[in-house]
Formats: sequence, C-alpha cells, structure tokens
Amino acid sequence: MPVIDLQAERDARSEAAFRAYVALHERAAATGRLPDMAAAVRAFETWMRIAGLSEAERREILG
Repeated sequence: MPVIDLQAERDARSEAAFRAYVALHERAAATGRLPDMAAAVRAFETWMRIAGLSEAERREILG
C-alpha cells in the first residue's frame, strides 16, 4: 500500500489552484469582461481555501 504525503498533496493542489487563478486573472485583465473577472475572483477564493489560509491571513492578503 503506497504512502501518501498529505502535505505534498495539499501543496500540489494549492499550486494548481494558484496557477488556475493566475490564468483566469490574466484573461480577465486582457478582456476586461465582468464574467472573466468573476471567474478570477472565484479561483482566488478557491486557492485561499485549498491553501488552508486562516481568516486573518485572507484579510491580510486582501489588504
């Protein structure tokens, strides 16, 4: 039975979510369309959740 490194798995999921956010953010910046911007925001929120950021950390990132 293989051993799964949970931290490595979490890091990989977080990295993939962040890459998805960056791609959607770049698209939103290029198009200026509201649906693209909303998709980028949802992707950013997904990344913060997957990364396991606390509410305080989220607020700090968002300024």
